[in-house]
Amino acid sequence: MRLQGRQRGFTLLELLVVLVLAGIAVAVVGGSAQAYMERARYHQTVRDLASQLGRARAQCMQQGRQIVVAYAPQSRQLSVDGQAVLDIPATLTVRWEPLAHAPRQPGASGGQPLFVFNSEGGARGGQIQVSRGAQGVLFHVNWLLGTVQQTVVTAAP
Repeated sequence: MRLQGRQRGFTLLELLVVLVLAGIAVAVVGGSAQAYMERARYHQTVRDLASQLGRARAQCMQQGRQIVVAYAPQSRQLSVDGQAVLDIPATLTVRWEPLAHAPRQPGASGGQPLFVFNSEGGARGGQIQVSRGAQGVLFHVNWLLGTVQQTVVTAAP
């Protein structure tokens, strides 16, 4: 008896083509996955910052006392009432304007006061902007109502 046809299997050339295509796919997917993670980290930081500022205002109203929100640029931490509550990733750009004539908050770990929420509902403060590339969000407070306001900012080309 005689075997008819070729033996089954892959040639070396076919294996090399498959490996090259797999390498290209991994490079494309890996690069876009990293960009996706950076974008997600930015959006999560913006949500967390808005949430922490809202909590600080609510805590102030609930406890009937002044609450200071500070930012420590050396450690990239936001603190509320002297306790660190948010680490801002190093991949994001932070610009801030501290509160003029700010009260010194004990235990604020070297942070510069950004906002002060008052128990009667008002607030005073500077501003903080978190950016990723040309996209960013600027946070500031309405002094009369004490509400936290967000403004989307884009860098000029």
